[in-house]
Amino acid sequence: MRNTLKNIFAAVLILVSLSVAAKNGQPKYVFYMIGDGMGINQVYGTQIYNVANSAGPAVINFTQFPVKGFVTTHSASSLVTDSAAAGTALSTGTKTYNDAMGVDMDKNPLSNIAEWAKAAGFGTGVATSVGVNHATPAAFYAHAASRSEYEKLAEQLIASKMDFAAGAGFLNEEKKTGHNSQYLEGLAKDAGITILRGEELKNAASHKERVIAFSANPADTELKYAIDREEGETKLADFVQAGIDNLYAKYAKKGFFFMIEGGKIDYAAHNDDGACTFQEVNDFAETIDVVLDFYNQHPNETLIVITADHETGALMLGSGQYAMSAAVLAAQKKSEVVLNDLYKEFVVSKKGRPSWDDTKAWLKQNLGLWDSIPVDPATESALLTSFVESSSNRGPGNVVTLYSVSTRLVSEAIDIVNKRAGYSWAHGAHSGSPVGLYVKGAGSSSFVSCQDNTDVPKTIAKVAGYKK
Repeated sequence: MRNTLKNIFAAVLILVSLSVAAKNGQPKYVFYMIGDGMGINQVYGTQIYNVANSAGPAVINFTQFPVKGFVTTHSASSLVTDSAAAGTALSTGTKTYNDAMGVDMDKNPLSNIAEWAKAAGFGTGVATSVGVNHATPAAFYAHAASRSEYEKLAEQLIASKMDFAAGAGFLNEEKKTGHNSQYLEGLAKDAGITILRGEELKNAASHKERVIAFSANPADTELKYAIDREEGETKLADFVQAGIDNLYAKYAKKGFFFMIEGGKIDYAAHNDDGACTFQEVNDFAETIDVVLDFYNQHPNETLIVITADHETGALMLGSGQYAMSAAVLAAQKKSEVVLNDLYKEFVVSKKGRPSWDDTKAWLKQNLGLWDSIPVDPATESALLTSFVESSSNRGPGNVVTLYSVSTRLVSEAIDIVNKRAGYSWAHGAHSGSPVGLYVKGAGSSSFVSCQDNTDVPKTIAKVAGYKK
């Protein structure tokens, strides 16, 4: 009788444990999503932009996740982090110096969450909209003293146990080493890794070997901005769908870890380009929709964790008149990068000597100035000065940011449009602001206590069973 009661009691405990696991439990499938440069104001600024311009959802999907919070982002060497130190913190749970790639303050390698997951028998993947060996994705497979050692990072990806990786292409150091991206692709193929491009991504599930997916264009090292992209061109959501297909085909039973980066939010914010930034946040949200489709099929087994490595641009919402007019951004149909190229073509079309009236017409057509956006005499005088100085190669020269070089007239015109819309950028670099943390799915309640970016990978590892 006593043994019977013991068996019944044990069975009840198992049933209770299974019930708790189903509610709070250990996920099989973990999606760790990082919006590079995506501060709180980039998220809510996008929603304002969307409502004013019918450009996307009034409420972005991840802002409705049940667990929300803030995490600090400082590095060990500065209150303002770079992407390498932040990526290292988000992957290893350890602070390090700016520029460090998966190493500690003494440049010793740090193990990361993808390595922990693989050691525990899970599949692993990374995907990004920029170079596959850029700082954030590399933080999940590489260890180097500097993030700029692109060839070393690529070689470490090739030598790693990462099952699936995706990005626009390999960043290279051709000027230094003489090796271009095609050389690095050759190394990957020699290692038995399959390279997929374009339409080949749709067949990702059929590949049991390791896979690296790239943009359809072999020359790409970053995907096009969403605002510039043509129908059918590769986007981050394509990489993520291919990654899910590939990892699930290989690890449906055990589960997988998949890091996904919206890398070009940061690029656009470095340019203080509001319309472009908000379209990138929308593109990231569209990618999250792909993940949510998978979640809806496996709701008790999937965890989605979304955060940012840092904020970029020190974006402020609201003008000095306690107002916003986000609808004026509707006239901007291209990124600052493309507009700068178009302006150069315009100058060439005028044999290098466009008139101010011609230039005003160009600014009206491409940015809405003197059309949907009134231009007062002081603003016109400032633009005219930039025009004259750039035409005569006088003045302060081009505007140089981390990822682009723009004609000052174009850059200043976009800045004026942003301010009229109510978006003010303090500068074109990172800030030390905390960033959002948004969590949904199995084990999500465990993330309520996260205070710093180093807490996030540790919590994922504990919840998912990667480390005891």
